[in-house]
Amino acid sequence: MTVTNAPAMSKLKRTLLIALGSLTLLCGTLIWHIQAVTKPRSNGHHANVQLARIDFAASLSDQEAATIRSSVDALPGVQHARINDTHNNLVYSYDRAQQDQQNVLDVVKEQTSVPCERLVVSAEEAAMGCPAMVKDGAGRLTNWITALFH
Repeated sequence: MTVTNAPAMSKLKRTLLIALGSLTLLCGTLIWHIQAVTKPRSNGHHANVQLARIDFAASLSDQEAATIRSSVDALPGVQHARINDTHNNLVYSYDRAQQDQQNVLDVVKEQTSVPCERLVVSAEEAAMGCPAMVKDGAGRLTNWITALFH
């Protein structure tokens, strides 16, 4: 009886070791990722980078969207300009030391006849922080891991 159970027991042990190893690797990766993205930057490299949005009153043609995106992307200090066709807006990040939101809006207005305006966040919305960092669920886990390693 022990001879027939030995291969089954070996397979069970191997499966448990693989599962435990995978779980450990995934948890370690999660902790490393949270540590990496929440670590304060001492060199100030990202200190002046701001996310901004320009809303359009109507849909843009494909040509207009491509022209606006490339024009904004080419501005000094602008990074990662993206047109969101679903929500009729342009989202971009920029270095506040090199670029100004009003200047970007002026460039966009030159490229289209569709009325547009920049998103102005209220003080209350700004105090709430990033909407992706909810106060419950994954936000608690992130806060706990951040506090643990900082």
